[in-house]
Amino acid sequence: MRYLGIDFGLRKLGFAVSAGEIATPFCVIHVKSETEALVKINEIVKREKADKIIMGLPESGIRKKILKIVKKLKSVYKLNVELFAETLSTKLAEREMIALGLGRKKRREEDAYSA
Repeated sequence: MRYLGIDFGLRKLGFAVSAGEIATPFCVIHVKSETEALVKINEIVKREKADKIIMGLPESGIRKKILKIVKKLKSVYKLNVELFAETLSTKLAEREMIALGLGRKKRREEDAYSA
């Protein structure tokens, strides 16, 4: 099974891919609207031949927005989506990237690492 992890943000989305237990950061894309986010997610799922999306769900902030996005991905795009509690995943990814000695430029891709 091929997985696509998504760290969803209002302006940027982080993606990671996995064919098993270990995920690899894939990309970060910038979006201007919910519609653009849905279209981009669908394109990446098709291009990467992902069987399942694992979408991070924070405890606050954009939680309701993510639930709305997931509902549309399931109903309109017919995608297999599973939610994962992701509290502070971006902060944890940033700490790991610093520990690995990655520079500031590379750390801008933190959303892909947290996905």
